[in-house]
Amino acid sequence: MTMNSLKEGAVLAEDLLIAAGRYNLKDLKSLTENKLCSHVAVSTVLLMLAIAEQYQCCKLKKMCLGFIGSRANAWAIMATNDIENLARSSPSAVKDVIVEILDTRMARSKRLIKAFIFALCFQMLLFVFAILKKH
Repeated sequence: MTMNSLKEGAVLAEDLLIAAGRYNLKDLKSLTENKLCSHVAVSTVLLMLAIAEQYQCCKLKKMCLGFIGSRANAWAIMATNDIENLARSSPSAVKDVIVEILDTRMARSKRLIKAFIFALCFQMLLFVFAILKKH
């Protein structure tokens, strides 16, 4: 799909979510949300996050935030002008984006620190065994 058709699809999906909310059509909301989840992309993720926030689509919001949390995706997404639109339409979603990016970075840092500590302990253990073997 092209970028324009993805954005047009997101707008159509928003219309479906409006109808689903107005007429209490839970299955329509669920189907629409699932379809949106399968088309999250750099060019549409912030628009979809705004839609998820506005229409309480928890699964879509989680999918969007996870997508944004990826280092490569985060840089590409921030290079678009869509973050400014999101800030105007849904300031709380911008906070969620920032928290997701920071949490992802923190988790990665913790994994690296744990790996470093494990490697250091392993080296110390080898050193101790080498000393004990000499005696």
